[in-house]
Amino acid sequence: MNEALRLDYLHAMGVDSYVPRFELDGAAPSPLCDLSVVLADVAVNAPSNNYDDEATRDERVAEAGHFDSDAEYQQMAEAAERKDREAPSAPLSAGSRIASTMQELGFASPVPAGHNPAAEQIAGEGAQGLAANPEFSVELVATGIGLLMIVDTTAGPPSPAEKRLMANIAVAVSRHHKLAKAPEFATSRFKWPVLKTPGLSLGRDAAKEALQANIMAQAERQHAHCAILFGSSLQPFIDVAILQQAGVQLLYAAEPAAMLSDGSLKAPLWQNLRKVLFTS
Repeated sequence: MNEALRLDYLHAMGVDSYVPRFELDGAAPSPLCDLSVVLADVAVNAPSNNYDDEATRDERVAEAGHFDSDAEYQQMAEAAERKDREAPSAPLSAGSRIASTMQELGFASPVPAGHNPAAEQIAGEGAQGLAANPEFSVELVATGIGLLMIVDTTAGPPSPAEKRLMANIAVAVSRHHKLAKAPEFATSRFKWPVLKTPGLSLGRDAAKEALQANIMAQAERQHAHCAILFGSSLQPFIDVAILQQAGVQLLYAAEPAAMLSDGSLKAPLWQNLRKVLFTS
C-alpha cells in the first residue's frame, strides 16, 4: 500500500502508529521509501474549557436536566459567529496535506465539505435503508469527564446553539454527579470514505469498522466510559456490544436541533445520564 494512503487511513481511525507483529507467509517484503509529505503538528485533541474554543463564561444549567439557555448565550453565539467570520483561514491539517499529495499522485479527491451524497443515496433505498457505499462525516466531542459525544455532521457542523446545548449537557453531568473536574472539550473529526481509491473497500462493513475503531480509540484516549449518540443516522455503523465489551456505555439521544425545537426530548437523555456512574 502507498505509504501516504496508509497514514491517511490510520489518521482517520485515530491510530497514531501501526507496526505489524508477524510476517505473512509468502508475502513480498515491504520496500523502504522516502515519504515527501510533511506532517504538521495538529492539536486535534487540544483540551479547552469551552466547546469549540468559545469565550469563557459562567455556565448556567437549569435543574432537572433541561439545559436551558438565556440571552447571554445568544450574545455569545453572535460573538462566536463574528469571530469565525473575521478569523483568517486555518492552515492545512496533516490529513489534508496527505490528501493533497494523494491527489497529485493521481488518486481521487475526498468528498467536498458540505456535500451530502449519503442522504441522496439513503433516500429510496430498500428495507435496510442503507447506501451500499455510504458517505458521512462525524464529529467526536470529548469532555474530559468520561463522556464522549457523537454527532453526524454530514449536512454541516453543529450551530453555535447546538454546541452550547452539548456543552450544557456536559456541565449538567459534572454538577449533578458532583465531579471535581470541570468539563474540558476536545473535538476530533472523522470522514468516510477517507479517500475514494479504486480497489479499496468502501462498503457498509468497512465504514462500520473504521468508525467503530475511531470511536474506541477516542474513548480510550479520553478515558471515556459513556458515549452519547445524537440522532439515528449513525446507528447502523456502531456496534453497541463491542463498545460495551470495551467498557463504553452508549446512550441514544435526539439530534441537537430537535432538542432545541422540542425541550421534552431532553428529559429521556437526562434520566439515562443520571443513572450512569461518573467518578472524578
